[in-house]
Amino acid sequence: MEAAEYDLIIAGAGPAGSACAITAARAGAKVLLLEKERFPRHKVCGEFVSPESLQLLDWLLDKNCFQEKPEIGRARVFSERKTVSLPISPAARSIPRYELDAELLAAARRAGAKVHEEMAVRQVEVGTAFKAHTNGTTFVARAMVNASGRWSQLTQHRERKSKDRWIGLKGHFSESDPSHSVDLYFFEGGYCGVQPVSKNAVNACAMVRPDAARSLEEVFSRQPELWLRSRNWEPLFPAISTSPLYFHQPQTESNGTLLAGDSAAFIDPFAGDGISLALHSGTLAAESLAPFFQGQCSLEEAKRKYHATYLEQFAPAFRNAARVRLMLSTPRLIRSMLVSMVGMEPFAKAIVRRTRARSSGHPVLGSPGPRKIG
Repeated sequence: MEAAEYDLIIAGAGPAGSACAITAARAGAKVLLLEKERFPRHKVCGEFVSPESLQLLDWLLDKNCFQEKPEIGRARVFSERKTVSLPISPAARSIPRYELDAELLAAARRAGAKVHEEMAVRQVEVGTAFKAHTNGTTFVARAMVNASGRWSQLTQHRERKSKDRWIGLKGHFSESDPSHSVDLYFFEGGYCGVQPVSKNAVNACAMVRPDAARSLEEVFSRQPELWLRSRNWEPLFPAISTSPLYFHQPQTESNGTLLAGDSAAFIDPFAGDGISLALHSGTLAAESLAPFFQGQCSLEEAKRKYHATYLEQFAPAFRNAARVRLMLSTPRLIRSMLVSMVGMEPFAKAIVRRTRARSSGHPVLGSPGPRKIG
C-alpha cells in the first residue's frame, strides 16, 4: 500500500471544491486543492446567491465579504408580454463569480488547505489509495472529490452521452440604477436572466438552444421587453460562452471518487440555485468523509451517506427544473403556448420556488466548527 500524502485531494476550486476544502481542512484533514485555471476569472453563471446559501457562505468565508453587493428582493418573470412579480424573502444577493471564487479560494488557503492553481488533474488511479496525475506530478490521498465541473478531463466522457444540448452565454453591461430583482425573460428556445451586480451594472446570463440564438445580441432580440431594456447597454467585458450544456441525472460517485457541484449534476440557470448547490454539495461531501478520516466508518459507508443525503436534499430541485426545461423543447406551437403560460402567476411561482434545493441544515452552522480529526 502506497502511503497517502493527503487525507483528501479535491479537483476544481470553484464554489463546490473550495467549500469542500474549507470544511475538511477546518475539521483537521490534510487537504490538497488542485485548480486548472488562475483566479480570478469570469465564469458563465447567473451569479444569484440564494438566501438558503448566504449563511453557509458567511461560515465558509469566516466573514461577510459581500455586504455591499446588491440584495435581490424580487423575482420578475417575463413571457409573451406578460409579467409576474414575486417576493424573495429573505432576500438573495448578487455576487460576481470573479470575486466570489477568489474569496472562497483565499478562505481555503486560510483554513490550511494546500492549493495549486494552473494544475489540472488529468487522470485518477484508484487502488488502496487515490493517485491524482497532473502534468508531471502525482499526488496520493486517502479519498478524492471531483468538483472540476462539467467539462474537465475527469467528467467530459460522461457528458457526451447526453443528447440534450444547450448554449450558455454571459456578459456584464452598464445600466443606470437597475432594479433589485432577478428578471427571467422566457422566449421560444431559451431564456435569459438579468440582475444587478452593482449600482450601475447588470449581469445577463442566458441558456438557449443552438437554433434559437448564438450570441447575447441574438438572445436580446428574441424577447420584446428584454430587447427594449438592452438597447442602451454597453458591455463591460467581452461576452463569454460555454457549450454544449448537457443535463443528466445526479451522480454522486464515479470510479470511487465523490462528485460535487456541476460534476455531480448541472441545474438549469433559471433555478438560481447553481451556486447554492455547489456550496452545499461541497460542504456535504467533506462532512460525509469526516467520519472516515476519523476512523469511525469505511470509505464506502461515507460514500453511501453522501449519496443518500445528496438525493434527499437536491433531487427535487433537479426534477422540477427539468420539467420547465422540457417545456422549452416541445414542438413550436405547443412551446409557444407553454411559454405564454410562464407569465401566469401559478406557473411563475412554481419556477421560482419549486426549483430551489432544500436548506441542508449543515451541522457546521449550528456549532463552532467540525470536530478535529485525530
